[in-house]
Amino acid sequence: MVPFREQTRVEARSAEHVGTMRLALEAAQHVELEPLLVVEIDGRLLVVDGHHRLRAYHLAGRETVPCRVGSMDHHGAVMVSKLVNCAERSLEMHREQRADAAWQYVAHMTRQGTDGLPVGESRRTIAGRFGIGVATVQRMLHKLPNVNPREYATEAHDPGTGFPRWRYVREAGAGWQDMESKMTPEQLMQLEAEKLARKIGALIDKASPEATRRALAMLANEAKLAASNADALDFLTEIAEPDSGEF
Repeated sequence: MVPFREQTRVEARSAEHVGTMRLALEAAQHVELEPLLVVEIDGRLLVVDGHHRLRAYHLAGRETVPCRVGSMDHHGAVMVSKLVNCAERSLEMHREQRADAAWQYVAHMTRQGTDGLPVGESRRTIAGRFGIGVATVQRMLHKLPNVNPREYATEAHDPGTGFPRWRYVREAGAGWQDMESKMTPEQLMQLEAEKLARKIGALIDKASPEATRRALAMLANEAKLAASNADALDFLTEIAEPDSGEF
């Protein structure tokens, strides 16, 4: 859901955050991080808050992790997870992540657009809680009644709620159905372009602005040259073909 140009940067911040906590845990065995919030559902523990801390404990080789066990159903746990992740944290969520969390929350609170906002909630309170604009919340409320989850591919759904992500609902034509097996040629081209954009974004993040400018200029010049050569070849082929007309 994070724009391709920024994915590498977000992932790097996440890895750095985990690494910092890992170093703290490795420094001394008595050091503990804030307990994870977990819930037990169908005999399994589900992490509601603390995925980065859990990763840090694992990398530090710790055999036990401090936890607080809550009581709620699966859907409630998912909603709480989205709320706590948008709260003030040392690792700030990307704006796209905050927007999607708000979208899933609004969908849950309004029963996917069939009800209004509950008493005590408003567009302004939701915007403030998730750090997004009031106008964005209004757009979400406007779109919700017309969203049919079955029209969106599994990959376009939030794995926790099973509801389409805000990005795919917001962007026209982005709710791909059944992904590659049912994609049109245009959608397949879009998917290929997105993969390429991720790779280019990762390379650009490691390069200086001047090197990036020169590299893009070189690619643009090569594309122009290739197009010119193709036009010239078509022209030569055309004039070389014998005239089949009869006199």
